[in-house]
Amino acid sequence: MIKLDDGEGLLLYGDTERNSDLFYATRFHAPDPFFFVCTPHTRRMLIGDLEYDRARAQADVDEVLSQRQYAERAAATLGELDPQQRRFAGVTVMLQELELRVVRVAEDFPVGAADFLRSSGFDLRVVPVPVLPQRALKSAAQVEDIRAALKASEASMDVAVNAIRAAAVDADGQLVLEGEVLTSERVRFLIHRALLEMECNGQHTIVACGEQGCDPHEQGHGPLRERLPIIIDIFPRSATSSYFGDITRTVVKGQATDGLQRQYDAVLEAQLQALASIRAGADGRQIHQSVADLFTRRGFETGEREGRIQGFFHGTGHGLGLDIHEEPSISTRGESLESGHVVTVEPGLYYLDQGGVRIEDVVLVQEDGCTNLTTYPKFLEV
Repeated sequence: MIKLDDGEGLLLYGDTERNSDLFYATRFHAPDPFFFVCTPHTRRMLIGDLEYDRARAQADVDEVLSQRQYAERAAATLGELDPQQRRFAGVTVMLQELELRVVRVAEDFPVGAADFLRSSGFDLRVVPVPVLPQRALKSAAQVEDIRAALKASEASMDVAVNAIRAAAVDADGQLVLEGEVLTSERVRFLIHRALLEMECNGQHTIVACGEQGCDPHEQGHGPLRERLPIIIDIFPRSATSSYFGDITRTVVKGQATDGLQRQYDAVLEAQLQALASIRAGADGRQIHQSVADLFTRRGFETGEREGRIQGFFHGTGHGLGLDIHEEPSISTRGESLESGHVVTVEPGLYYLDQGGVRIEDVVLVQEDGCTNLTTYPKFLEV
C-alpha cells in the first residue's frame, strides 16, 4: 500500500470486475461496488448484505463490515437519507471510528462520494495512479497466473491460425471454410469459444485483415482475404485469477508479397532486438527508441500519409497483470524496468498500401535479462 501516517487512510470504492486495485487489495471477486479502507493498523471492507457472508469467508482483510448496519447508524444521527446518501453515509461512520480525517482516494474515485465525504468534514487528497504501485512487481504465484492466461491465449491463437490454414480461397480471393466465407467475426467467435473452455474471457479480440490492421485497435470485420496480413491480437482475462494474457501474431494466407515479407522481417528483427535489451535497470524509452531507429534504418518511415499516421506510432510494450495495460511502459515515457515486472514486447508497422504487422510476446524482467513467457511460434505464411 502507499505510505500512510497515523490519522490517514486510503479509501477505495468500486467493484472488483473493473477496479483492479480493489481486487489486489482484497482478493475478493464482487460485481457490485463496496468500500475498502486501510490505515497503518487495519484493513476493512464495508459491503452490502448480498456479499457480506461470502466476503467474511473469502476476503483478505482484517474485518468485513455491513454497509446496511453502518448506514442505519448514520441515519440515526443524520436523520432521513435518500438512497445515494445512505450508500455513502455509512462509510463516514467507519472513517470516524478509525479517527481518520485525511483520506486518500484514487483519481477515479466517484465525485458523488467525494462530495459527501468532504461535506462531512473529511480532508480528501487525490493519489496519482497507480494507487498501488507494488502491483507492477509480480510474485512467483502471480507470474504463474499470467503464464496460465498466456497458455489459454496461445491455444486460442492456434485455433485461429488453424482455421485460416484450413481455409480454401474462392475466385474473389476470400477465404472459405466449410463452405462459408471466413470472416473476422467467425474467427473471433472460434477464439472466444476456445477461451471459454479454458475459463478465460475474451473481449475486443482483434482479427484485422489488410488495411483494417493499420488501426491497431480495430477489431476487424468482414471477409478475410489471401495474401493480405491478418493481425490476430488475443488478450483474455482468467475467470479464476483475474490476470491477463496477451499475444499477437500476424499471418497471411498463401504467399506473402516481397514488400510484406520485408515489413514482417523488420518487425521480427525489432522485437528480437528489444527482447535482448530487456533487463532490470534498462530504460524503457531507450528500448523504444532503438526499435524506432531500427525501422528508420530499414527504410520504414513514420509520419502522416493520405491523412493517416503510418509506420510505427505506438509504444513498444506495456506492463501486464490485473489490467491489460499496467506500469511500466516501454515507450517515450521512459520508465526504468525492474526485476519482477511483466511486460509485453510488441513493435508494429502499419501502411495502408500493405497492411499492418505486429508481433507480441510477454516477458518477465530479471536482473540479467528476461524470460519469455510466450512459447507460440512466429511465422508469416500459412
